[in-house]
Amino acid sequence: MSKPVKPLSLIEVKNEITSALRRTALRPTLYGYKPQPIQLSFHKSQARGKLAIGGNRSGKTVTGGAEMVMRMTGKHEWNKKFHPPVRCRAIGVDFDNGVNKIIMPEIARWMPSSELINGSWEDSYSKGDRTLTLANGSTLEFMSYDQDVDKFSGTSRHCVWFDEEPPEEIFNENLARLIDVGGDYWVTMTPLIDMSWTLDRLYNPGMTGTNPDIEVFEMPTSENVYVNSAEIDILTMGMSDDQRDARLTGHYMTYSGTIYSDAIQQKTDDLPGTYIDSIIDSDVWEFYYNNWGHFGMLDHGLRAPTAFLLAAFDQEGRIVVYDEYYQPGRLVPENAREIKNQIAKLRLTNKIEYMVADPSIRNRDPIAGSSVQAAYAEAGMYFSLANNDVIAGINRVAYRFKTRQLYITRNCVNLIHELGRYRWDKFLNSKVANRNNLKETPLKKDDHACDALRYGVVSRPSLPGEKDMRIGNIIGAPVAIENDIYRDVDLIKHWGSSQESLVSVHPILGSDY
Repeated sequence: MSKPVKPLSLIEVKNEITSALRRTALRPTLYGYKPQPIQLSFHKSQARGKLAIGGNRSGKTVTGGAEMVMRMTGKHEWNKKFHPPVRCRAIGVDFDNGVNKIIMPEIARWMPSSELINGSWEDSYSKGDRTLTLANGSTLEFMSYDQDVDKFSGTSRHCVWFDEEPPEEIFNENLARLIDVGGDYWVTMTPLIDMSWTLDRLYNPGMTGTNPDIEVFEMPTSENVYVNSAEIDILTMGMSDDQRDARLTGHYMTYSGTIYSDAIQQKTDDLPGTYIDSIIDSDVWEFYYNNWGHFGMLDHGLRAPTAFLLAAFDQEGRIVVYDEYYQPGRLVPENAREIKNQIAKLRLTNKIEYMVADPSIRNRDPIAGSSVQAAYAEAGMYFSLANNDVIAGINRVAYRFKTRQLYITRNCVNLIHELGRYRWDKFLNSKVANRNNLKETPLKKDDHACDALRYGVVSRPSLPGEKDMRIGNIIGAPVAIENDIYRDVDLIKHWGSSQESLVSVHPILGSDY
């Protein structure tokens, strides 16, 4: 005869209920998952690639974890693309924090114990392989961005979850794992890396609809019903506006965080914007062609792009950059041929006043004994060496933008692209950054057209309010032209010699000129 079970006391019942409620709160499983509207839209999406971009505590990681558990268990109400068993991968920033403290607890939070082997996480998870195997045969491989790229090769996967922004080479390697089965991926991230590759490759194509395989979901922290305003205030205390915006809305610290952000201005009712319509294919081209001076500026590259810009200038110091050449992987003769053809097409062969280039083209190859400058000269292109005082040059360009003395036509798409991403360099990690002053050098990435622009702008005479550039450059070579005011006789005849005579006559830059 079995021993009668002793009934629980009221205190014991209370403790059991409290313990059960605590377990349910910490691990509600899919049966307790109540997605908010934006999360529901994410789960319903059939896009091959999904980007959940949000502020801290916006619920983006919850969304990514719940999506993964739905896929692995076959309990996805809105996506029946794959049936278990499926092979999946979840990748975090590192193992100690990104995986062990964020991704893995999130998976455990939503995983029903009935889906685990013997109902046990310990029986389902292999520490050696860092792989979770479910009773239905589905597997989830945990990895991190600090692993070598070759570790991400191997057999195909049905889905991959990237928590926070992955390095692009790791992203590419994981996409290759999805090809065989037509698998899906999703990225959950707060964009704290200035102007990262995800902006051009995921966010913009998804937002504009140019890539129908990508869908973007913006998740502001303020829309998370489980986060109160007091927590938000504590989170963002002492942050700059850019940092606060990124932390709370998930917006990229894009153009607001770039070097020329305060100088590049948009069009107003009274003044034109920094970027103006193309002039070389319009009725005003003959005006610029005949009445303005013309010059070129070059930043040479081999593996990196070679950037060459054409610009016009007037006697008052205004510059309009109106055409560009931008090609990677070409030798000097190829670049010279294409640039000369471009110049000839615009009938500028005999109208170019001068051309300037990065002074490093003067350096001689220790084996061949020749220089890039000499190679261009042999091809019929003669470049003066520009002033390469970087900080002074950046200040000069910024001042010209701000005072509406420098304009870029919209057909210069590569230059405009770089200007929106030209930013100051940073230290590799926050620990080093906290021990040093901010860097005062630009990040040497995607800056070829920006460098060419700087060489060209500093080759022009100083304007009132500008400091003269120091004569010469970092290698002591002469600048392109001296700081004497250039006077265009034809332009003076057309407009007159006084500033007042310029009012209401300019076809592009507006009546204020």
